[in-house]
Amino acid sequence: MKNTLLALTVTAFAASIVSCSSTPAPTSSSTSGGAPGTGGAQTGGNGGETSQVGGSAGGSGGRVGAGGTTATGGSGGLGSSTVGPGGAGGTNPRGGAGGTVAPSGGTPSGGAGGAGGAGAMGGTTGPGGQSGGGTQGSGASTGTGGRPGSGGTSAAGGATGSAGTSGNGGTAGQGGATGTGGMTGSGGASGTGGKTGQGGATATGGVTASGGNSGTGGSAGPVTVSCPGAAPAGITPDWCSCDQWGQWAKGDATYYNDIWGSGAGPQCIWVSGDQWGVAANHPSGGSVKSYPNISLSPGKAISAYTTYTSSFEITVPSGGAWEVAYDLWVQNGSTKIEIMLWVNYTQGKVSPAGSLGVSNVTTGGHTWNVYYGSYGGNDVISLLRTTNTTAATVDIKDIFNWLIANKKTFNTSWTLYQFQFGPEIVSDSGVQSFVVNSFSVSSS
Repeated sequence: MKNTLLALTVTAFAASIVSCSSTPAPTSSSTSGGAPGTGGAQTGGNGGETSQVGGSAGGSGGRVGAGGTTATGGSGGLGSSTVGPGGAGGTNPRGGAGGTVAPSGGTPSGGAGGAGGAGAMGGTTGPGGQSGGGTQGSGASTGTGGRPGSGGTSAAGGATGSAGTSGNGGTAGQGGATGTGGMTGSGGASGTGGKTGQGGATATGGVTASGGNSGTGGSAGPVTVSCPGAAPAGITPDWCSCDQWGQWAKGDATYYNDIWGSGAGPQCIWVSGDQWGVAANHPSGGSVKSYPNISLSPGKAISAYTTYTSSFEITVPSGGAWEVAYDLWVQNGSTKIEIMLWVNYTQGKVSPAGSLGVSNVTTGGHTWNVYYGSYGGNDVISLLRTTNTTAATVDIKDIFNWLIANKKTFNTSWTLYQFQFGPEIVSDSGVQSFVVNSFSVSSS
């Protein structure tokens, strides 16, 4: 194996190079290179060489004087497996090169590169040892990179020795971009009862999306003319009946299916808590087919009430022919008068008994057109609200007072014996649903 030593430049103020003397004995050891020179551009001493068979490792390179260049490590002795390391660099110069390998024999390995001086590049590594009759020498270790000088760039690491593997550092990954804000959720579509539109989802890392607008209320449905299918989805009836005269008492009230007209189709009534309603499919043509209702029996003289009011909130279909109305009965002995208050109806498709008596009368908190007529041997007074409503409070006592003062067909001594509210149906456009979402009566 051919031995190679790196030459070092010696300046005017060179430091002494101390050679390592060796003996033929296999146990002799090498010595370190000379001490560093002082001042100027100095060259460190070479490491001592061990040149005898069976000698030990080459001597370490001498430390370089301030401002000096690199020191070369000593060669290994014949048959030695260790080569002296390069001397450390002085201030600013690069580190010394690693020592060369023993000429033959043993399992030689390249000397390690000298460590770079402060702010300097690391020293180059010694080449890998070649086999001198022995096993392939392992690659030299990469020299340690010098620490970066103040304001300087990072020192480059020493080159990889023969047969050595140099791993490259990975590049830094870029930071992820910030997520953008979520879009505003759109309002819920009009559905059964109108469900609320879902709010926009919150974007990760972004601004929280605002909630969607509430969906508009739709018609009640879908329903079937059966029990419990007559109730809209999500409602579980406490009672349901498809019988012609089906009825159910709850507290002071009684609920009636009341299919009383001729040519009627199927109809089912249901009650759930304070809600109730009906699903019907009556054919077109003819007159009133049914009046499903909630009924109270006050049984007191009108004069017994200082106040008498009622409130409601309803959901009605858009097709068919019908009206939603109060049906109030007053009685004196065997004489009865029916007073109907139409609050929502299919205008042009249904009409009250009798003929128009007075238009645009304001009483009971609403404006009405008043019709006078008769049906089944009884007088009928119908007040039709001039505009439809699905929720209102009606002052019943005030209406009685107006009728008594203007019609003069009854007085406060008459008894309010029946009080009803519900849809009076002439026909349906297929299966239709009517729902009374709330209903109340208050008196004093």
